[in-house]
Amino acid sequence: SNDTILVITSYPNPENGKFGKRDFNAIGEHAERRLPYLAQQGKILVAAEKSGTTKQFLAADNLLITRIWEKGNYASFWQLFLFLLKTYKVKSIFVQFEFNVFGGILPNLLVLAMLAVMRLLGKKVSFELHQVIMDVGTLYKHVPIKTRALQLAFNGCLRIFYTLLGLICTHIIVFEEDLKLRLKTFVPESKIHVLCLSIVKKDMPKKAVARRKLQLSPKEFIVLQFGFINGYKGIDWATKALTGANVRYLLVGGPNPYLQNEPFYKTFYKSIVNGLKKRANMTHIGFIPETDIKLAYAAADIVLMPYEVFMSASGPFSQALAHEKPILLSEALLLYGKSADFRSAMSEAGLYKNDLFFPFEKKKLQSMLQKAQTSKAYLKRLKIFSVSLREKRSSVHVMRHLYSILVPEENLASSYLPKLMVQS
Repeated sequence: SNDTILVITSYPNPENGKFGKRDFNAIGEHAERRLPYLAQQGKILVAAEKSGTTKQFLAADNLLITRIWEKGNYASFWQLFLFLLKTYKVKSIFVQFEFNVFGGILPNLLVLAMLAVMRLLGKKVSFELHQVIMDVGTLYKHVPIKTRALQLAFNGCLRIFYTLLGLICTHIIVFEEDLKLRLKTFVPESKIHVLCLSIVKKDMPKKAVARRKLQLSPKEFIVLQFGFINGYKGIDWATKALTGANVRYLLVGGPNPYLQNEPFYKTFYKSIVNGLKKRANMTHIGFIPETDIKLAYAAADIVLMPYEVFMSASGPFSQALAHEKPILLSEALLLYGKSADFRSAMSEAGLYKNDLFFPFEKKKLQSMLQKAQTSKAYLKRLKIFSVSLREKRSSVHVMRHLYSILVPEENLASSYLPKLMVQS
């Protein structure tokens, strides 16, 4: 198709190299990994968050990035609105969204107001909702909303937000079946589409090479947890549960860039890092560049996800699948199993719920890890699951599906891409 899609999102800087600045934010990383595949289907114009010195560049064939808005800067949202009016020939607008990507409640409402105007002007508006949170109280370790009265007020605001989304948007995209089930209370079910996080298979070095480069023991059984250090990910629980276990717990991840300047988060982050330092069988590696992520996965025997809250699809989970690693998930993530491809991959691997998911019981987790160390057959079945699910979630397949939602064949319009000079 020759149609153009205008995407509102964050996007990292080209001066840092491909995937160079890993602390940009999760949405930026998500966009950089996936939009080039969407651009294989048709032309993409990105109205991106301001960052760095490069105001405009071609990130890939058919993928033009132009920096328009700034997080929390209300004047810049006026510039975004003018940009949307200027690109009036573009018929499809696509927003990639996490709750703090635009800077808070008021910026989120401003963006919704812009989208409402675009709908009135006849545009198709699609919204990629990365989290569906029903009770902010479950995120007490992650957000500084502590009193129940404040939490209830915030929950009410969330419900209004979801309802407005349903009224304004043509389509809403989520990444897990259970997120759709939560959302359909507020949004017509016909508008909600479930797409998995798309995955590209990663090549990895040999385990011995990776461990040598990361200065890890060649003989230990390494349990990897990867990603930003966030309160809801159960890192503090895993640290206690694996203290003294016959494994090396390897945490690879730095501070959440959205929260790293918040006092409550600084305290939490420091407690995690200091706790790991005190334990002989634990290693923390902070930020690592994209080129070294494969080393962390290659060095690991198994990947652990002790998440305490299920609020979104997980980037680290997709990374584990991309690297075809055996994985164990907490029972808080049992609802992943509502997705048909997840259940199918479990069946193909011969896995039952108790093989893949662990309760928050120290002895049970240690028992499953012991089984993974002593039973090659069990570890192989866990890997077969990852390989199978990775194949079902290939980027080309998922982006084709996404494109068909954003620009259905019967609505294809004439091509439009602003003739802007590429500056650097």
